[in-house]
Amino acid sequence: MKIAVFSKSGQKKEEKDFKLAILDEPVNLALVHEAIVVQLSNRRLASAKTKIRAEIAGGGRKPHRQKGTGRARSGSIRNPLWRGGGVIFGPTGEQNFNKNLPKKKKRAAIVSALVAKKADIVQIESITVEKTKNFAKITEKLVGQAKALFVFPSLAEKEILASRNLSNIKVCDYRNLNVFNLLDAKRIIFVGDALEKTDEFWGK
Repeated sequence: MKIAVFSKSGQKKEEKDFKLAILDEPVNLALVHEAIVVQLSNRRLASAKTKIRAEIAGGGRKPHRQKGTGRARSGSIRNPLWRGGGVIFGPTGEQNFNKNLPKKKKRAAIVSALVAKKADIVQIESITVEKTKNFAKITEKLVGQAKALFVFPSLAEKEILASRNLSNIKVCDYRNLNVFNLLDAKRIIFVGDALEKTDEFWGK
């Protein structure tokens, strides 16, 4: 497969032929969808919360006597059946939405995502990241304002710090690829030998 190779200044040099085993595998869309559901579910926070009858102020006195009024018996105005009462079976704020994905499924989903996005894969020979503005200049040449994922052979703190204020850029090393970031990026940029390492690591 031919992949565009860029110099460290962001200029296109050549179209290089790569022999990558993972890019010849079939795409399993159902598995990709499952991986996305798991990943988004694990990001979800239990922010919704309702009050049960014990948490609502008032309602300590019995609203009317038990018999003789013709009304249904009730012990509190905070009864869930009353307006202003507690909520039955509402969200508690402590729900756990975490899901698990077996390792083999995770590996297959990432490979499928890479195959689906293989037309958007490019390689840059090296990249010098010192400040955010330097990173921004290089990414402007490579992708403009589009979303991009930079995959490094090894990720250092300087790459994380330089990229975190760029809303259209995400960085990771080849071991920590995930399906959502791969599909979300308009261009996947492998730095140095990260592409070969990705093929070796995820192709097992």
